[in-house]
Amino acid sequence: MRFIGSKTLLLDQIKQVVDDKAPEAKSFCDIFSGTAAVARYFKQWYQVCSNDLLYFSYVLQRATVENDSMPEFPLLLEKLGIEDPVEYLGGREKKDLEELPKERRFFQNTYAPEGGRMYLNDENALRIDFARCSVEDWKAAGLLNDDEYYYLVACIVEGIPFVSNTSGTYGAFHKTWERRSYKRYQLYRLPVTHNGKDNRCFNLNGADMLKQVEGDILYIDPPYNARQYLSNYHVLETAARYDYPQVRGVTGQRMGESQRSEFCMKGKVVGAFAQLLENARFSHIILSYSTDGLMTVEEIEETMKAYGKPETFQIYEIPYRRYKSRQVKETERLKELLFYIEKQVPPCM
Repeated sequence: MRFIGSKTLLLDQIKQVVDDKAPEAKSFCDIFSGTAAVARYFKQWYQVCSNDLLYFSYVLQRATVENDSMPEFPLLLEKLGIEDPVEYLGGREKKDLEELPKERRFFQNTYAPEGGRMYLNDENALRIDFARCSVEDWKAAGLLNDDEYYYLVACIVEGIPFVSNTSGTYGAFHKTWERRSYKRYQLYRLPVTHNGKDNRCFNLNGADMLKQVEGDILYIDPPYNARQYLSNYHVLETAARYDYPQVRGVTGQRMGESQRSEFCMKGKVVGAFAQLLENARFSHIILSYSTDGLMTVEEIEETMKAYGKPETFQIYEIPYRRYKSRQVKETERLKELLFYIEKQVPPCM
């Protein structure tokens, strides 16, 4: 999935830091999980907990991190003869989709030309509506357990960026159709890694979540800049919730939402980071951040040393190119940074 700040390309570097600094660790916590790519990756080796304030992120985590095996959907097969619901929902013909009542077609009525917007073409929007309504109906009828429900919703959400008429986020849509928007929408079948451990997922403010868990490694990948994630991914949030929200403006933003991260606010980000570290009951803390982020390297170092063992603090630099089409000066290069510190965690009473 296209996602601001995705760490998919940095997984090996993060693993190197973990192996170097915490070779005996058995648990890993991904507190700003986003697409859940980091949590899924480390699930191969560790008991994992993950968290994000965005509900669509929680759905992705719940489907692939807390789920420890691929759902089998026995009641769908027994009652409706549907052996593979991912294939079933993706294979509907247009005449099947048209059976969905107009009032239930939220995506077509809101995010497609029929609703005056161009995030998706009309047929793809209707395909999403049909899939989401089917899953909600199956859940209401008792044909899906929670593991099965979250898995199917996650597969629906994960497929949307492949046909979205956007540049990657949903703060706006293109005024002409991009090539990907002509593709036929399909659910994206997500892999589920089995590790036989008690993996847990949360949909909470990070500082609050840390009051409930403890472990070995805490991985922190917060927003870097002032762009609030909910406004940039509101379409995916609605796909996950499918709650028929009131929307506003040309871009169809959800109304009445208050999920504003302090990590996106220059005057509050350092305080928010300090609160995370204060609440963290983890022995090893790793932060991903960028040199163009709201916090300076000096602010990060000072804050981490205030809550960890100063002598263990270390910075790892991972250079990458902002401009791929031409040669750039060294001053124009950004660096992805990994910060590490060990924290003395008091024993539980």
